[in-house]
Amino acid sequence: MPEQTSPPPSEDAASAVDPALLSAATAAVTALPRQRDQLLPAFHAAHHAIGWLPRPAIELVASHTRVPVSEVYATATAYSELRLEAPVPGQWQVCGGLSCQLAGAHALHEGQAERTTMVDCQFLCALAPVVVDDHEGLHGRMTSRVLGDLLEDAP
Repeated sequence: MPEQTSPPPSEDAASAVDPALLSAATAAVTALPRQRDQLLPAFHAAHHAIGWLPRPAIELVASHTRVPVSEVYATATAYSELRLEAPVPGQWQVCGGLSCQLAGAHALHEGQAERTTMVDCQFLCALAPVVVDDHEGLHGRMTSRVLGDLLEDAP
């Protein structure tokens, strides 16, 4: 029986990170004190500079805060406001938390499925249902009509 081979690895998304953005993230993170308690500020600094947390940013944060990469990654996955994948241009996020679901989030997403995706709870339950635009702007108490208008006006 012939030996099975796996397909060649696809280009890693992290390699597509703009070097200028990674440089800005490095400057922002290294400006923070080099302490473990700076993990969340370092996440926010890198995320703000790049718009998401690619592998090089995770490794940068781990190195700077002296926290193991595995722990940094595990912590990053616990925060829904931190993106671990590059955002899709023009795609809006509909909060999928319980309060938002009860307030009609699923219908919002279904009505605009080509332009929205469901995401984990955004912890803005008092504003349910919540939608996050493609520039990380928050829109609370969203209705289908308003979402449609916003998406129509968005590029």
